[in-house]
Amino acid sequence: MKKIMSILLTALMAFSAITVGAVSASAAEEDTAPALAAGSKIFFDNTNTKWEEVYFYAWNYGYFADSVPMEKVGDSNVYEIVVPQDVPDGAEYFLFKSKADWSGKQTPNQTVETGKNTYTPVVDEDGNVTSVTLSSTDYTVETEVAITPYSKSFTGSINVTVYAFNTGDATATYQINNNAPVAFTGSEELLLTETSTVTVTAGTATTSCTFTKISDAVITVMATGYTGDMYVYTYGGDRVAPGFAPMESLGDGMYTYTLNGSAHVIFTTTNDWATAKKFLIYDENNVLLADQEPLVNAGDTVTYNLSLAQ
Repeated sequence: MKKIMSILLTALMAFSAITVGAVSASAAEEDTAPALAAGSKIFFDNTNTKWEEVYFYAWNYGYFADSVPMEKVGDSNVYEIVVPQDVPDGAEYFLFKSKADWSGKQTPNQTVETGKNTYTPVVDEDGNVTSVTLSSTDYTVETEVAITPYSKSFTGSINVTVYAFNTGDATATYQINNNAPVAFTGSEELLLTETSTVTVTAGTATTSCTFTKISDAVITVMATGYTGDMYVYTYGGDRVAPGFAPMESLGDGMYTYTLNGSAHVIFTTTNDWATAKKFLIYDENNVLLADQEPLVNAGDTVTYNLSLAQ
């Protein structure tokens, strides 16, 4: 979990404000030109790693903690993925890994550099990635399609964006389940409220993602001898941005919170770590939990007894 947390927290620090002074129009355009333009490609050279599969894990520029399988380029050792949104120079927002989950190998977080689109890992004798070298690969520009976020579970509703690049005379369409295809240009945002398969097609390019609706998690706690404000701090699970949220008081020391997705939880008296006091967490039988930051999964209904830590 520490590895995942470092990745997710890094995502929160990926942006910095850039102030452009009074310069000529051409210079301003040069400063703001993306290092990777929407519709371009990122390549991964699997020669040294020899992974059976390659996944692109990203948390920004269209992605929301997504593990996207990369496509192999012909019979080569190279894998590719389409960049759905412009990415500025210096952005650190992705890594590569060998499995969809975290049970395999992975690279460190990777940074985008202008003029570079190919990432080649260097590995040690155990196959662990020690560094990644960047280079440039020339390729023929073709029609490309993409969907972000990638196939995910969701609660309530989810916004999904479909993309088509370099379409030329081809007509791009998206199709939700078995409904009639709908033509679009460039990109289109869809709001899904039920389990759906989205398919995007333009010319010979096509891709599909399935979005599965699941239930919220409901957390109820009883804090004996406490009736003040209570907050829940969530992290991990599918929390891209960890943080505090107020719990609803039901009176007499009982509180509830509806968790949209899954996360580890900590219960506190305030929403600021400088002043917050943590509650000890017990199960329904008043047995102290061994894990004081339990993982609550989407669809769970859990009840905890709490007391303030001394």
